[in-house]
Amino acid sequence: MSTATMSFSVPASARDRVRQMVEATNCRAALHGLDAYTLEISATYLADYRDHETGRKIGQRPTVDVTITGQVPRHRGWTVVARLDHDEEGETITSLFPGLPEHHADAARAHRAVANQCHGCRIARHRTATYLARHENGEMRQLGTTCVEPYTGLPIKGLEALWRFGQLKDADWDEREGEELPVDLRVPVPEVLRVAAAVVTTEGRYRARSEDWKGVVPTATIVESYFFDRKAPEEWRAGVDSDREAVDTAAKVRAWAVAGYGHVSEYRHKIGQLAKGETVAPRHLPTLVSAIAGWHRDQEQAANQAAARNSRPQGEPGERLTVAAKVVTVIELESRTYGYHDQRRHLIKFQDDEGNVYVWFSSSAKVPTKDDAVTVTGTVKEHSTYGETVQTVLQRCRIAEAVPVAA
Repeated sequence: MSTATMSFSVPASARDRVRQMVEATNCRAALHGLDAYTLEISATYLADYRDHETGRKIGQRPTVDVTITGQVPRHRGWTVVARLDHDEEGETITSLFPGLPEHHADAARAHRAVANQCHGCRIARHRTATYLARHENGEMRQLGTTCVEPYTGLPIKGLEALWRFGQLKDADWDEREGEELPVDLRVPVPEVLRVAAAVVTTEGRYRARSEDWKGVVPTATIVESYFFDRKAPEEWRAGVDSDREAVDTAAKVRAWAVAGYGHVSEYRHKIGQLAKGETVAPRHLPTLVSAIAGWHRDQEQAANQAAARNSRPQGEPGERLTVAAKVVTVIELESRTYGYHDQRRHLIKFQDDEGNVYVWFSSSAKVPTKDDAVTVTGTVKEHSTYGETVQTVLQRCRIAEAVPVAA
C-alpha cells in the first residue's frame, strides 16, 4: 500500500482546531471502513509573519508544524488518485488525493480527462465531477461519482471525507476581520528598540503619549507605523534603517531595561520583563518603546551627577550673577495662600558647563522647562549642600532664553 503524508504549518493558536478536524474526519472515514490517519504536531516555534497584501515581513508568530500520515485507500489493486471538477466552460480542475505519492500524482497529471465521460457505466451525461482511479498495473479509469464504489470497491463517501485533509493546508486559520493583524503576532525586541532609537534621533527627543493633545505625534505611534502601517512610505523606513548607531543604542537600552527586572519600581520591572523576552506583542510595544526615554533620563542624570561633583560655590551672598546654564530640574512645590490668592511655587535647578549647580525657589507664574538652555540672572542668597553637591541658592531671578553664539 502507498503512504499519504501531508505536512504544513499553522499558527499555534489553531493547534486544537486542527486536532478536532482530524478526529472528525477520521471518525467519518471509519464509518465507511477506511483506516484512520495519524496526527503529529511539533513544539511551538516562532516563524516569520508577512503582510498578506504587501509580503513585507512585520514580525513573528508562534507556529507549529503539522504532519498527517495514513494509507491511501486501495481495493483489488485500485486507488482513487484524483477528483476532476468540470466547469460550464469545459475547463477541468484536477485535485489530487491528499498526500498522494509522487508516482501516482504524475500519472494523474498526465491523464487527459474528458468531461462527462465515465468508464464505469459508459453513459454520456452532464457531470460536474468525476474521479480518476488507477490500478496497480498502470490502467487508468475515469469514473462518475456513483460508479466509483461499484467499479473499485472503494466507498466514495469515505474518500470524500479524507479529501478534507487537503483543505487543511490552505485554510485561512486567522479568520481575519477586515485588516486586523493576528492577535498572536510578535515583534522582535531588538528591532523595536532599534527603530525607537532611530526615531528619537530623527525627532530630536522622545515624544510621550501624554503629549498627543498638543498635536505632537508620540514616538510609540511612529514606531507602530514602521511595523504595521501599510501606507508608510518605504523611503521613510529606509531612512530609519540607515541609522547605524541605533543598533548600538538599542543594545544598551535593552541591557539597562533588563537590569531593572525585579526593581521595586513597577514600571522598571515591567520594561525589564518585556526586554528579557525575544519578542513583544503589539499591545505592549508602547511600554517597551518608552525604555528609550528611561535610558536617556538615566544617562543624563548620571552625567549631571558626575558634573555636579565639581560644583563649587559661586559668588558671595548679595552678589548679582548672570550665568548661562541648562535647566536640569523643575519641581512644583506646595502653593502658598495669601488671602484669597494661591501662589504657585517651583524648585528649579540649573547647571552650567562647569557643573556648578544653582537653585531658585520660584514664585513666578512663568517657569522654564526641563532641558531648556537659558541665561539666569539672580542674586546669591546663600550656599548650601544637598547630599554631596554644593549649590548656589539664588533669588529674584530673571530667565532669558539662551542666544546661540555665532560661529
